[in-house]
Amino acid sequence: MSEPHNIQKNIPVIGRDNPQSAIRNPQSKDPQSVITVPASTSNLGSSFDTCGLALSLYLRVEVEPRERGFEIMLSGEGADKLPRDESNLIVRAALHTAQQRRRKISGARLRVDSQIPLSRGLGSSSAAIIAGISIYEALSGERLSEEEFFDYALHFEGHGDNLAPSMLGGVVVAVVKEYVDYSGAERRSLVAVKRRWPEEVRIVLCIPEVEMETAKMRAVLPQMVTRHDAIYNLQRAALLQAVLSERRFDLLSEALRDRLHQPFRAPLAPGLSEVLKMNDETDAHPGLLGVAISGAGSALIAFAAGNCGAIAETMNARMAACGVKARAMEVKVDNRGRVMN
Repeated sequence: MSEPHNIQKNIPVIGRDNPQSAIRNPQSKDPQSVITVPASTSNLGSSFDTCGLALSLYLRVEVEPRERGFEIMLSGEGADKLPRDESNLIVRAALHTAQQRRRKISGARLRVDSQIPLSRGLGSSSAAIIAGISIYEALSGERLSEEEFFDYALHFEGHGDNLAPSMLGGVVVAVVKEYVDYSGAERRSLVAVKRRWPEEVRIVLCIPEVEMETAKMRAVLPQMVTRHDAIYNLQRAALLQAVLSERRFDLLSEALRDRLHQPFRAPLAPGLSEVLKMNDETDAHPGLLGVAISGAGSALIAFAAGNCGAIAETMNARMAACGVKARAMEVKVDNRGRVMN
């Protein structure tokens, strides 16, 4: 069947093919840099705070060095809600990195355009952090190691399952490692292992016009869980990696089942529980492989072998039946991550 006109399909990928392209020398004749950071979905059902996936919605920042201060011009998602001064998360991440490196950076004129909705579980904050640290690299001419980069990023975001895919692309397992350094200070680093997402598994996002703050969504989670529920999630988180490795996509819906966060978050916003039920009804929806809440919500993500238009229509219809307006779109997985050029 043809795709309905309201489904946004295959959003164009932005940036160069190589996400680790060289950083321009800020002293060159053409000092302007362009930073492109993908959105991300995290948790992937059972893999709570563990696994994330980069998506082809982008935060794009043009960086034009200036002698002093930051001027921020915003467009796109959230442009009317975000600060335009140095309290903006992008600038705070750049300045924090400079402070930690004991370096001074000049100011910049930043043209920021975002396709990533705020407070929907699509990694808008992590993308901003990645962009901010990248601005430090662009202005200083210094290239950070992956370990250093994530060390500074963890100052703002304690969970790596959005940071890592936005930086590296693909599907990433991210582990926060805590240790004591040579000076006796407690430190954290991020261990991230990336793989390419299988192209035959397509992605449909359903984004309700309902914001859900991550801090509030984390506050509703129980402080303790039973051993039975912990084992339940561990089994399925491990199954997800085996499913991707061996292409056993018929088992994807089982790998997405969760007892640690989705049952507590879904009831907090109308429509989420109804759409999430589709994970138990894959046989009734041709092409559907599984459904999960994206991050802390309110967006939901469906994985499909095909028939994405019909799946998107069903997700939208279930939201509408609960009185919630939503937009559905098919997006690609971004296998490249942050791009600088």
